[in-house]
Amino acid sequence: MSNAFTQYIKILGRGKKGARSLTVEEAEHAMSLMLSGDAAPEQSGAFWMLIRIREETAEETVGFTKATRQFLAKKEALNIDVDLDWPAYAGKRNELPWFLLAAMALANTGIKIVMHGHAFEGEERIYVDQTISELDLPICHSRQQIRRELGHKNFAYVPLAKVDSTLGEMMDLKYSLGLRSPVNTVVRMMNPFSASHSVHGVFHRGYDELHLSACEQLGDPSVLVFRGGNGEAEVNPERDVVLGKWQNGVASWTSWPKAEHEHKRLKHNLDVLRLREHWSGEQVDPFGEQAVRQTIASVAGLIYGVQSHEECLVLADQIWAQRNKSCFEQKVA
Repeated sequence: MSNAFTQYIKILGRGKKGARSLTVEEAEHAMSLMLSGDAAPEQSGAFWMLIRIREETAEETVGFTKATRQFLAKKEALNIDVDLDWPAYAGKRNELPWFLLAAMALANTGIKIVMHGHAFEGEERIYVDQTISELDLPICHSRQQIRRELGHKNFAYVPLAKVDSTLGEMMDLKYSLGLRSPVNTVVRMMNPFSASHSVHGVFHRGYDELHLSACEQLGDPSVLVFRGGNGEAEVNPERDVVLGKWQNGVASWTSWPKAEHEHKRLKHNLDVLRLREHWSGEQVDPFGEQAVRQTIASVAGLIYGVQSHEECLVLADQIWAQRNKSCFEQKVA
């Protein structure tokens, strides 16, 4: 056990009157100890659960993210500029991951995107790596493969464990603790390949504000965050959405009205064929059409500095029209 790490558990767990949150510096040091293997698994578990009880603060999020970025910066350089960082960690429960089509459409226009995520076995969710496999897209297991896929398709997906095995193990503490931990916030914030822009999907109310506040303190260049479908960075067309943006040193909040006034989700038909057919134009999906369109519009607005909803939709339609319709053709055995 690390005596150096014990101090942080004491700070968090001294009871109602004695406990307090961590400063940026304390959170950064605690995270660096965990990433370097200087904290025992039971220490890490206690640490994360103590924070989860009251939820992480912006200062703690900043400290955890700074340590993670510094740790990842020591790894092999990607040596290729990434335009968009797209974390995908929530999984979908009652619809398909339509945000994947939005990402691929943006990639078809030359925007280089790295998507990263993590799957939990035994949960009734569709994680993006499962869908990527079913669409016959590669899953990257090395930085060399990420570079190759970005060069060929402008899109690469990499599991968290291949970004860093220790971060993957931290996420998997859920199996022994029974609850997700603030690591879920860290992996959305970390931007592991220093992309010019990032898009964060969150589920719980208030986490969009937490992310934006942390991005401001970190001095991030360009970030979009919103409460998306099941917590993924996907605009749910059946609900109003509030888009939080941190860009050029300015925070802004914009409300978009829901695009669908009737429930069109097909939660009992989660066949990936719906994604294939919608992409090819063979069949326009009643839910996917607006989920993809609105998601492209939100991200394109960030990347191209477009403000109004109407202009973002025009841009989204142009991007969708340029897609390579044969991209997801099924392979013949």
